[in-house]
Amino acid sequence: MLALVVEDDQDYAEIIAHTLRRESHEVVVVGTARAAVHFAERKPPGLAILDVVLPDGSGLDICRQLQKSNKNIRVVFLSSLNRNSDVIAGLNSGGDDYLTKPFHPSELIARVRAVLRRSESAPTPPRQPRERIQAHGLELDVANASAYLNGINLHCTRLEVDILCELVRYPGQALSHAFLTEEIWGYQNVNDATLLKGHVSSIRKKLREAGGSEELIRTVHGIGYSFSPA
Repeated sequence: MLALVVEDDQDYAEIIAHTLRRESHEVVVVGTARAAVHFAERKPPGLAILDVVLPDGSGLDICRQLQKSNKNIRVVFLSSLNRNSDVIAGLNSGGDDYLTKPFHPSELIARVRAVLRRSESAPTPPRQPRERIQAHGLELDVANASAYLNGINLHCTRLEVDILCELVRYPGQALSHAFLTEEIWGYQNVNDATLLKGHVSSIRKKLREAGGSEELIRTVHGIGYSFSPA
């Protein structure tokens, strides 16, 4: 697969490129937002590894631009920005995953493999054959990765729909961070719950904006999350 690496730090760029090439990806490295967009217009990549802070722009803006012309592109952010708000911003811009620097190459590979595996899998999870799941005003269109609350489109990302599906399958039960990351990403080597927390925060915001209650997803301290309809 053609992978576009957008990273202005030469040392990191070399590590990322070498890691991806070992996985048999064709890799192109650029150091600016302008170069990234220019290259993608000529030869659309299937995978993009984006730094968030670049000399001439933001990786978040690059992500949005790339996905306008290629909805199937998979995006992993690599950034030294590690606040919860930074992760949420990356996910809301369309990113599939967010990894903070410094990172180990094996973790990058695990995340890239999981992202690509998810994109190549069947649209309907094997444990839930129905294409639509309805529960307490929520309607989840699994096949089309869409979520609605009382008929209002929540404009959720694919990952957010998957998280909602997992929570709705076990109403009232506390699902651990480890369980959810294993089910959603396919691995558990996530050092903290920041990524999952970012997605849940985004879902809650969308529920609230659609006139619903963000308390549909309850935080179970020390464990994880629970779907808790009133």
